Amino acid sequence: MSAAVQDNNRAAGAFALLLLLLLLAGGGAFASISILETKQLELDALQTQRDNLTRRPPPSPSSEAETRISVQPFLAEENFALAANALQRRVVGLIEESEGKLLTVGVDPPITGDEELARRVSVQVTAELTNEALQKVLYELEKSVPFVFVDTFGVSRKQTGDGSEAAEAQSEPPLSVSLSVTGYRRKGSQ
Repeated sequence: MSAAVQDNNRAAGAFALLLLLLLLAGGGAFASISILETKQLELDALQTQRDNLTRRPPPSPSSEAETRISVQPFLAEENFALAANALQRRVVGLIEESEGKLLTVGVDPPITGDEELARRVSVQVTAELTNEALQKVLYELEKSVPFVFVDTFGVSRKQTGDGSEAAEAQSEPPLSVSLSVTGYRRKGSQ
């Protein structure tokens, strides 16, 4: 009897092992089929995308040039003197356009020795502006190209001569503004 039980146990073990192998093979086949289906879906999506792209007309040369935005972040002038003059004219022009009163304007001398610092162009300005005019000047400096930075900025309220608070409340008092505006020339410019 023990030989028959042993044969039965071996047959049951072989059957369990065969069943386990069949389950593993079935699971592997299912996983392979699932991977193949996923790859086929990816290929179909790529083919659809390619078909959509080939149906589009090529862009015309003029529209391509119009859509490409060219921003020149640096001062375009060739040397320090020209760049400083252009930056000074820009700042003074903004103050005059906003009906401000320019008091002083000056250019910081170029820094020699360090190539990066030598590209820096700074203009110092002192002016009298109204609050609205100051906002306009700062906005125009911020939004325009070439890009410039306001390094230092000081504002104080200018006292009126008559001292009447009612007159000051009626009109916008002038502000005394001092600021330093910095721009950069391209690398390699002298």
